[in-house]
Amino acid sequence: MKYEQVLLVDGVVAVEMERIVQNPDSSVKGDSVEFDEEVVFENGTRMAIQVCASGNPCEEPCWTQGVLFAPNGTEFGCTDVGESFLGEYHIADGDDEYIVLVTSK
Repeated sequence: MKYEQVLLVDGVVAVEMERIVQNPDSSVKGDSVEFDEEVVFENGTRMAIQVCASGNPCEEPCWTQGVLFAPNGTEFGCTDVGESFLGEYHIADGDDEYIVLVTSK
């Protein structure tokens, strides 16, 4: 089954997250999570959309990922590391597909 959700992010936040995944930034704390929001699908499964900093954000930009969790909190899987905040995050689990579209308000 295909499950889809939209995550609407404030425009200012979306611009900032897109900026830090495109360019290194000395104001970002190393090994931090700069953005972390979850969407819940109709079957109770949820996906966390994250922007994560490297250990050296002065030289490396942040990266994005989606992490899929069962209703009980067990991690099912995650997306490949991404280089854009806005857009589609897709994870397959068996016969099920989970898609989150991140867009700005």
